Amino acid sequence: MRRATLGLVAVTALVLSACATVPDGAIEAEALACPPGTEGCDDVLPIGPGGELIVEGGNFWFEVTDGVPITGDIEVTLINVSDAFHNFEVLGAAEGSEIIDADAFEEGVGTVKLFPGSWTVICNVPGHRQAGMEFQLTVFADEAEAELAEEAGELPGMISQRET
Repeated sequence: MRRATLGLVAVTALVLSACATVPDGAIEAEALACPPGTEGCDDVLPIGPGGELIVEGGNFWFEVTDGVPITGDIEVTLINVSDAFHNFEVLGAAEGSEIIDADAFEEGVGTVKLFPGSWTVICNVPGHRQAGMEFQLTVFADEAEAELAEEAGELPGMISQRET
């Protein structure tokens, strides 16, 4: 029994070492690049009706005041109600999404491209995120899912900590 086990270990080691060898020339091979516009090579972007969000931002908080985010292109209006510059950035948003900027007491408008799920929104001005300008934005798959969430009282539910 012991000889059979040792033999099995030796054969397994031989097979695994053969799998680990790299063929000549493979080290110098270039990665396969997908030519732009080639079918199946385009960036995967969210498809859906999108939506609109109106978000107020101040020192140092965010509050979604209107709108429902549904997968696709979501137009965001950031209303800055403070005397400092703020912005609205969705971490991990799809290619082509914007960071919406708003000067003091001004508005900024831009588009973010989002899939369904939970997304982290921040103000990326140094220190602002740490001071409370961060929240989780829920993006719904379609209008029906958003309506169910609204009926369950789960909207807006998207607010960061506001100073009192």
